[in-house]
Amino acid sequence: MIKDAAMLLSWILDSSPDTYVTQNIPGPGCEMDDFEDKLLGCQCLACDRDCKCTAQYGNAYKDKKIDLTLLGSSVTPVFECNSNCSCPSQCQNRVVQHGISVQLQIFNTDNKGLGLQTLEKIQTGTFVCEYAGEIISLQEAQSRCNKQKNTDMNYILTVKEHCKNGILKTYVDPDKLGNIGRYINHSCSPNLSMVPIRVDTMVPKVCLFANRDIEPLEELSFVYGILRPDQKTGTKCYCNSNVCTGFMPFDEELKSSFDFLE
Repeated sequence: MIKDAAMLLSWILDSSPDTYVTQNIPGPGCEMDDFEDKLLGCQCLACDRDCKCTAQYGNAYKDKKIDLTLLGSSVTPVFECNSNCSCPSQCQNRVVQHGISVQLQIFNTDNKGLGLQTLEKIQTGTFVCEYAGEIISLQEAQSRCNKQKNTDMNYILTVKEHCKNGILKTYVDPDKLGNIGRYINHSCSPNLSMVPIRVDTMVPKVCLFANRDIEPLEELSFVYGILRPDQKTGTKCYCNSNVCTGFMPFDEELKSSFDFLE
């Protein structure tokens, strides 16, 4: 048991980011104005239907659980009350900014390397964690992918949001600067869904919510990209779901790398 624990600790240290961060930070090629320009806030004492923040975009939460229609949506923007708002920290429109509230554990999976599991039951709609790292440009993302060997892990995530001007893409890389979200594996039948959420700036937080009730010691997972049943090549998928496509999703824009992660 001690040997196994030591081996697992070694694996975790070897695959850990150089610096642990709790939120996205600016990286090469990113628009610094997106980090520096702060969003306007509301003057509410209690954010109800008259709140400026929720009136424009709607209230995404009820009892601190996200509206299930927003799970996996790339169309509806979500804005929380921010540091310029007058409402208290207990405001119903402040959830992901408070960070992780469930007990999570890194563990060694059977055939996928390290993974992340919950130590407690998680109810549907609960915020689990962010996928945080460096925000980089497309060119930087392509450069990093081109330098990778076939055996290297790729953590670069492409977030795609549909807006009136087209598709807004955000590239997140937690390889050197990241958080616990980097340990979440892909599944073709995931128990987490991704929702981009903005708080103080226009840089989205890549937030993962439970899309169903999750039992203690269950591995956490989300879809790394667009699943294509006709895909016949790529990295093999080991999710063992009954709807598994057989291969990990990928995005050819990043050197035939994966749309969300590899």
